[in-house]
Amino acid sequence: MTDNGRTPEIQNVLNVWRPYVHAISDWQARVKNVTPKATGCGPVYELGNPLGRTTESLAIADMRGIAHAQPHYHTGGETEIYIVIAGSGRAVVGSVVSQLQKGSVLVTPPDTAHYALPDPAEGLVLAVVNTPPFKLENNIDITANDPAHHYNHEQFLALTNR
Repeated sequence: MTDNGRTPEIQNVLNVWRPYVHAISDWQARVKNVTPKATGCGPVYELGNPLGRTTESLAIADMRGIAHAQPHYHTGGETEIYIVIAGSGRAVVGSVVSQLQKGSVLVTPPDTAHYALPDPAEGLVLAVVNTPPFKLENNIDITANDPAHHYNHEQFLALTNR
């Protein structure tokens, strides 16, 4: 691991995708002709592989208008990387709460529970890079305590004021 908790492989992925994502001046124009998928994270626009990197995939998650994302984890060795392109909020990876704002990067290791809490006033829009590429069957929702995947349901309830 590097000092910031990222493996050299994940840092290399970030070094490629971060400039691409930062160059997106109008994410809504970028997804204009993409049919969104309804998910527990709001509408998700799968952009596939605009850089031709077959070991990764890119999507835009539009979390404006939702109170929180559905807690979940990824199997199949998928690491998920968030790069915030608009808005702000918080994200929870395992039990660690991180503040998010435009430009923030957050890495979620495989098999680790995570979810986001958009700022109600601003919302949150994320570029989501998965390596290996996202597969729906590897996305597992969580609704109860799950120590094996570092999920604390009581923490979720407290953060979402339930």
